[in-house]
Amino acid sequence: MASLPEAVQKPVTLGERVRAARHALAMSQAQLAGDELTKGFISQVEAGLVRPSLRSLQIIATRLGRSLDYFIGDESLAGAKRRVFHRLAAQAAIERRDWPSARHEAMAALGQQAQGPERATLLRYLAAADAAEGKREQAFERLAEAMSLVDANSDATEVAQLLAARGVLYVEHGQLAAGAESLEAARDVMEQREITDPRLRARTLVHLGTVYRRLHRTVKALATYELALAVASRSSELRLAAQSYMGVAVALYDAGELDGAIVDVLRARITLEEGDADGALRLAEAAGERLAELGDQRQQADALRVAAAAAHARGDYTASDEAYRKAIELLASIEDHPDLSTLAAEYAQKLRARGDLESAFAYLELARDPAASRPES
Repeated sequence: MASLPEAVQKPVTLGERVRAARHALAMSQAQLAGDELTKGFISQVEAGLVRPSLRSLQIIATRLGRSLDYFIGDESLAGAKRRVFHRLAAQAAIERRDWPSARHEAMAALGQQAQGPERATLLRYLAAADAAEGKREQAFERLAEAMSLVDANSDATEVAQLLAARGVLYVEHGQLAAGAESLEAARDVMEQREITDPRLRARTLVHLGTVYRRLHRTVKALATYELALAVASRSSELRLAAQSYMGVAVALYDAGELDGAIVDVLRARITLEEGDADGALRLAEAAGERLAELGDQRQQADALRVAAAAAHARGDYTASDEAYRKAIELLASIEDHPDLSTLAAEYAQKLRARGDLESAFAYLELARDPAASRPES
């Protein structure tokens, strides 16, 4: 008996299902591969010659508009592997804010007997979906259960994620003090456990800065936004960096001190970190002049510090020395010893790198005892 045409045969293997789904969309193998995969790889998957990794299959499933269940429903995969498939799918759905899919995939993973930190992560995904759909109490219950499953010593990143999620949930419902407490706890866990995830750190700091601003703690809001801006910019998280810029501006407005000069100092610092010393110098010098007119000596010293570092990066050591020493004079005049200590230590490092060990030693002494007299120029 002749076999049925491919179009009406029921696809059985993973490769057959990929091919059938691709044909249904009139998509070529190259189109399915996109930038992440290759046409040859897709061909081998469809022929059953290779089994895609979890990440590769997630890319294929998303591009074909199918759930992972469609591809692995009849496959003899272990429960652990199925859980990973569904967890990755839930994570991807949350990134694109597809809450029904996130809920479906997280529930499917939980149905595969997820335990411990893995279960906590899935509960956090479900809490995000609950919050997006206005199910506040259910979201809090899921986060509470998740917190009971993890330990800061062994699951520090997940603990920080959960604390941050709980803090955001509090804030969204007007409980600012509780939100600040939970976000501060998340920040502290990241610092104590040396968690380096820049996206998590920046996101947490942006939320925390916003809470401080709404609580009228403007000084803390500014410092937190600035830290978030630095973290986000180093990690190319442009959206978070933009939120931080906006947060700085709004915090300044709330304090009655709105002035683009301070934001320009932040821009200059980021520009310098990105390797554009000329652009950083222009921004810092212009900001420094405006701040001098406003009489804000601490912020003027900060602008001079960025200008000095930019001049040093350009090899203009005379201008760098002049800016560093003027900044040190300003901070000494207003007895801002913490900032003076930090600035003197930074300048000492620059001097040491240039081989001026005697001057470097003098400024290191100033960094150790900022109340002492300034070294001779």
